[in-house]
Formats: sequence, structure tokens, C-alpha cells
Amino acid sequence: MLKSFWFYFLSIPVLFSLITFSIPINFIEDFINAPLFSDAVEYCKDVVNDDPYITEYGTMQDQCIANFMRESKILGPLIFLFSLAGLLFIIPFIIYLLINLRNKKGSN
Repeated sequence: MLKSFWFYFLSIPVLFSLITFSIPINFIEDFINAPLFSDAVEYCKDVVNDDPYITEYGTMQDQCIANFMRESKILGPLIFLFSLAGLLFIIPFIIYLLINLRNKKGSN
């Protein structure tokens, strides 16, 4: 069974899903360099900062800073999506294990 291609093909996505679901997404996002607030202020220094009620965040500069700080937030949903895709392999993996177990019992 451990020398079979299908065992590894089906078990690696399941293992990846179980590991990523057991680790909080916030830990993964904090592990990767998050943008600094000072960098966001430097990036948005030329944006208009006059009308405090122009956007839902306040000024246009506040919205620019919020958008800049949110740039790395795509990583969490992306990992979650790959984890869900890996969970699709659970049922075929269980079926493979059951068939392999039945064939082993039949050969003994």
C-alpha cells in the first residue's frame, strides 16, 4: 500500500487540508511580512485628505491606507480554498483504503 501511487496521490491533499485547518489562518498571515502602517502612510501621502465624510473610512487618505494594509489579506482565503479542495479527496481516499484493506483480507 505504501508503494502505491494512488495512496500518495489521495493522501497528500488530505494531509495538507488537515494541517492547514489545524493552524489558525491569523498565524499564517502574521508569519508572512504584513505591511507596516508607516509604509502605508508614505504610500498614501499624496492622496487628498480634505473631506472627512467622503468615504466609509473617512477621508480618501484613510481609504487608501485601509486598502494598502489589506493587500496581503488574500493569503488566508487562498489557503482556505486549497484546504477545501483537499477535503474533496477524503472520500476517494477512504474508498481506496477500504478496497485495499478488502483485497488484503482476501489474499490472506
